[in-house]
Amino acid sequence: MAEGRGRGGRATVAAVGAAAVVGVVGADPGSPALMATVSGCASTTAALVSGALWLRAGRWASGRAKLGLRLLGVAMFGWAAGDAVWVGDYLVNGGDDPTIPPLANVGFTVTMLLGPLSVALLFGSRRVARVRTVLDALLIGTALLYIAWAAALGPMYRAQGGGLGALTSLSYPLADVVIATMVLILVRDAVPAIRTSAELAATGLILMFIGDGGYAYLSVQGTYQPGHLADLGWFLGFVVVAVGAPRRHELAGTAVLTDDQPRRLFLPYVPFLLAFGTAVTLFVTRRGQVEPAQYALSMVVVFLIVVRQIVTLNDNRTLTRQLEGAVDDLRYRAYHDPLTGLANRHMLMEAVERALAPETGAQLAVLYIDLDGFKPINDALGHAAGDRVLVVVADRLTGAARSDDVVARLGGDEFAVLLPELQHSADAQAVASRIQAALQSGIDLDGHPVRVGASIGVAYGQAGRIGLGELLRNADVAMYTAKVQGRSRTVVFEPELLSRLPLDQAS
Repeated sequence: MAEGRGRGGRATVAAVGAAAVVGVVGADPGSPALMATVSGCASTTAALVSGALWLRAGRWASGRAKLGLRLLGVAMFGWAAGDAVWVGDYLVNGGDDPTIPPLANVGFTVTMLLGPLSVALLFGSRRVARVRTVLDALLIGTALLYIAWAAALGPMYRAQGGGLGALTSLSYPLADVVIATMVLILVRDAVPAIRTSAELAATGLILMFIGDGGYAYLSVQGTYQPGHLADLGWFLGFVVVAVGAPRRHELAGTAVLTDDQPRRLFLPYVPFLLAFGTAVTLFVTRRGQVEPAQYALSMVVVFLIVVRQIVTLNDNRTLTRQLEGAVDDLRYRAYHDPLTGLANRHMLMEAVERALAPETGAQLAVLYIDLDGFKPINDALGHAAGDRVLVVVADRLTGAARSDDVVARLGGDEFAVLLPELQHSADAQAVASRIQAALQSGIDLDGHPVRVGASIGVAYGQAGRIGLGELLRNADVAMYTAKVQGRSRTVVFEPELLSRLPLDQAS
């Protein structure tokens, strides 16, 4: 098909071809050789076209997805080769022996091996997701096998007398169960861009499963001949898979085609519910008689459900811890300065509000700090050097403050310290003195010694007698006065300082 043809164009061509083949096979012209030729050529062609489209899709993906799509195309080529050899051998031998020749089995075996491997390469890479995917695949596969065994495989197995030979004849339906299981998982986990492709592939696999089941059943009965209506399952299955082949814009370099957080979490339980319904029906109709194989499969299903729930609980616990960690990180970011790690303005305001609550009755103080000499350093040496200075200053402020004080960066080169529950007003001035002393030491910036000072304003307050805005304004006014008086000094707020300020500062 032309590269630019959309899925609608593929579907139109496929529908016309399918209608023609179904019309011929359904009409049953009465010639076994003609029926085998039409059916075999149609199925082989459909498999070749489907394989070519999925192989080409691998060009547009990357990584694991590229390899997986290409192997899937090769798997379909293997089936086409096996089918061509089978039908050719049947016609050469005069239409007397419908047995699959060994050479054809080689092609079919390639499909059985590469099919599951190719689909597995399309799954996500997160470890928990891989474990969950494996468990879901086992659960779906076991449930489907239970249903298939009850409906067809079990009776066919018993009709052949059991044993290894009987199991060998059922290998193709069993392989279909494996591949169908993985495609169902792919449908569940597929990213939105290829979900339609996955759903069409799953539909095609179901049709192929019907074809293999019909072949196995008719073979056991000794009535199968190539060209039978059951062959339409293979042909129509590959037609639908071909229509669903991903297109260029759906892949666009994608490396993984599945989502580690699938949206259809209920999917593994659908086959389980169907298997449960089948088990109940068999139990009632057979009056409690259960085959050993069905009993074993039932136990496996129950075991897998328990293990899956344990994995889900552990996964949920891990996700909960990650969520709690993310919440803690967001809370920390909301209340701390990202550069220095100090409390930010928001955290300081909340701390001051709590300290001013009337019921505490405590005395407190706020130190408003503005660095002196910081701007020339920042302008001359760059913002990176300025940031290093701010980090050093933050460490020295923390070291000078008391253990229960709140040290905050308000922004730029402005800091503040809240001193809650003061026993003596001199304690605040002692902290201010320690800050001034700490900043006397120079700061080395890769061989460039620099020094900053601090203009500090101190404002006292009594809980229940002063508001947040007034207290912070008083500290700011005192700091401004310290700058005006010569910088690198500490000023304690007094009401008369308000009258000395310019109107814009006092407001």
